[in-house]
Amino acid sequence: MTSCFEKFYNVVEEKMGSVFTKYGKFVSRHPWKVILVTVLVNGLLGLGMIRLNVVVDVERVYTPIGSQASKDSTKVKNLFPDLSGSNFIGYQMPDMGKYAEIIVIPNGGNILNERFLKALQVFHTFLLSIETNDINGNTVKLSDICAISFGKCVIDGDLFVDNQFINILNTSNAISFPYFNHTVRGPIYYEQNVGGAIVNSSQLQLASMLLLRVNLRTDSSYFTETAKKWQKNFVSKMKVYSSSDFNIAFAHSESLSEELNENVMGDITVFSITFTLMITYACVATLTARCDVVGQRSNLGFAGVVAAGLAIVAAFGLCSACGVEFVSIVGVIPFLIIGIGVDDMFMLISGITNTDYSSSTEDRIGETMKTSGISITITSLTDLLAFAAGASSVFLSVRNFCIYAGVAVIFCYINQATIFLASIVINENRTNNNRHFLTCMRVNSPDKDSTKETSCKIVCCTGRKPNNSKESESFLDKFPGWILPKIISIPAKIIILILFAIYLSVSIWGITLMKEGLEMRNLVSQTSYYYEYRKLLDEKFPLGTPVSFVFNKPLKYSDLNVQQKVNDILSLVKSEQTVLDSVEVNWLSEYKADKSNFNASSEIEFIKGFQGFLNNSSNTRFRNDVVIDKNNISIVASRVHVMSKSIKDSQAQGKFMERMRELSSDRTDLPVFAFSPAFLFYEQYVVILTQTIQTLGIAVAMVFFITFIFMPHPLLLLYITTTVAMITVGIFASLPFLDLTLSSITMIHIIMSIGFSVDFAAHICHGYMISEGPDRNERMKSGLKRSGTPIFHGAISSILGVIVLAAAKSYIFFSFFKVMIVVITVGIMHALFLLPVILSLIGPPISNATVSPKNETRSPTDNHKWQDIALASNVHIPRAHTGKITEREKIT
Repeated sequence: MTSCFEKFYNVVEEKMGSVFTKYGKFVSRHPWKVILVTVLVNGLLGLGMIRLNVVVDVERVYTPIGSQASKDSTKVKNLFPDLSGSNFIGYQMPDMGKYAEIIVIPNGGNILNERFLKALQVFHTFLLSIETNDINGNTVKLSDICAISFGKCVIDGDLFVDNQFINILNTSNAISFPYFNHTVRGPIYYEQNVGGAIVNSSQLQLASMLLLRVNLRTDSSYFTETAKKWQKNFVSKMKVYSSSDFNIAFAHSESLSEELNENVMGDITVFSITFTLMITYACVATLTARCDVVGQRSNLGFAGVVAAGLAIVAAFGLCSACGVEFVSIVGVIPFLIIGIGVDDMFMLISGITNTDYSSSTEDRIGETMKTSGISITITSLTDLLAFAAGASSVFLSVRNFCIYAGVAVIFCYINQATIFLASIVINENRTNNNRHFLTCMRVNSPDKDSTKETSCKIVCCTGRKPNNSKESESFLDKFPGWILPKIISIPAKIIILILFAIYLSVSIWGITLMKEGLEMRNLVSQTSYYYEYRKLLDEKFPLGTPVSFVFNKPLKYSDLNVQQKVNDILSLVKSEQTVLDSVEVNWLSEYKADKSNFNASSEIEFIKGFQGFLNNSSNTRFRNDVVIDKNNISIVASRVHVMSKSIKDSQAQGKFMERMRELSSDRTDLPVFAFSPAFLFYEQYVVILTQTIQTLGIAVAMVFFITFIFMPHPLLLLYITTTVAMITVGIFASLPFLDLTLSSITMIHIIMSIGFSVDFAAHICHGYMISEGPDRNERMKSGLKRSGTPIFHGAISSILGVIVLAAAKSYIFFSFFKVMIVVITVGIMHALFLLPVILSLIGPPISNATVSPKNETRSPTDNHKWQDIALASNVHIPRAHTGKITEREKIT
């Protein structure tokens, strides 16, 4: 008795099948109109690309939208004025600022060398001489746009060209570390500017590298824009600079974004190679095995690839017109969509191949849409919903990628169901009229006067319409049906189950090795100037992070209780193992130590004394840390600073940020929060795993809702769910072995894998359900013969879609290639090996048994109608090879 699930399946299949059949017949009656209208719409939408807005800001693209760090940065900007043009202090910045950095590597291996320091002075002078032009065309020197402190350009690390420093080095060779007490500028903290430092008794003995940081003004849009122009000139100067005493590596605040964008745009140009590969494969795969100029359909392969290409143009144009910003990772979408489009193309070709060749073109196209049309609808919807889930991500890179990809999937589906389907109609009309597949000229059938013709003329100038599916198949079509059913044997099943048990065990272990985070240097190619700079910075220099504790509401600082609470929180923070105990920038403690100015008799006197305290040149650095109201009667905001130890592990950086926030949020008696510009990047390390799991959960739920609608059988849903889970576990586990980490970039790859995993599994399950056989083994063999070919072509086309990215320069493209190869390989292994074994052992039971046949002749048309019933009702109907039908089939 048919279950409620099967009844529901029958109703849905019947209703949808009717709609798709009517649509297919409509296209068959108006093929040229459908093609012209669809191409015109695609072209008009493509014009939207003139509004393409490329966003290359790494901070904005690859960090969470609306994060706590972003909100805190806004608070700091609103609370404290930008004094970069008069009293710049690096650790007080609300963001990473504008800058240029140079890592100087002495040939002698030690920066504490007189010859090197003299060469460094020459280089320092050269830096100051770099010029640019402003928006008005006026020549601008570095001294005009650099950040200012103590009346001079702020270049962190220029301590090593300072005369006081050099004199002390030459006379006593006793350089205090990590502070240098400058007579004018006060204590200078320089630990972050020396790489490979060797310290003994708080004195610097040796350092193998020096980091110079040129800070630029940001206190107006004029300075910000001029700084960007100066940075470009800086790069061109650094690329040609040479010295016999040292080597350099360099970058500026926009380098990562610019180099990333340049690499991605360069890699996008290789899409032409992918397009050529796909056309070649599509034409070869559709080339029939029979030497016949009428039955050949390689033109369909060309049409299918072009339809997918037009979908990319339309999607990019529509998204651009709607104001969706183009982020670098969107550049991989053409490589993805061309594979999906060709996969749909082979599904439709498979559909027309398996129809009744004695029927009219209109009926055959209707039948194609009834079977293959529904199939590509399932795969397109699963892909679309997976991307829809990703569009809710807090990462701009993930969100915009998924929007572009989702829209591209829609247009790819529309184009295959219009342009390509209409191309099939035109091709069928051509074969019906016995026309040449290239010239479209009428040709003779090979059996007419063949004895009078040469062999070459028979092959090249004669032909006829194919009479059955075997005559329409290509050599590649035959391969899966021949090899795949051989795996349904007892020894093969045992081996497959053992291998997949090992796979699952290794995958679970591999997940424990997975790391989170995104190494910035990996975003660009190894030939980029930024890569070498970032590699040296990460490996040779301490990565300490200045952290500000901001008191963002008025407090009565003259009150001893308030002073004690401020000191308590600093003591608590500095007791952490991740915080340097020796570094503290505390205006309050320094002011209290100044006996000549400190006065706490009242708040007004406290503020008056503090203003006198600031008159000392060594104390001007605190001017940016205290905001006094206009009436000089209240301090409305202040901040103190500490420095973290060198933390290079991304997960440890995320935990450090959370700990600093926890320490500040615990103080309910103080209006305080912890902030560092580095927290803007640390945010991704905290949320990436939860974001990935959340997005995957939503994607899986949405995808399986669609799967349930089209295949409402609990066993099938269980198997598909298990398969997708195993594939996803394998992808997570592959990341450490591929030298990848879980980041907003690999998160995109994992979201894509959901759609691919469901596609592969659904095809096999559907093939099993609509196939016949006396037992599960035979039914699965038949299902593999039916579904193996589209899956095989889909896998090959997807691999060809990304294979050229193996030579990509950018991390985004190369990581996409690596993950996609894993997704396709693991997905194919599960779909063609594990699932068939599971279904052959414990698949849904046979709905009716085969009985002894009572022969009755059935015409090809009748046979085709019975196949329709089997597809529509999901009921097992054996097809006897003799062309007979059984009494049981009549009753059914």
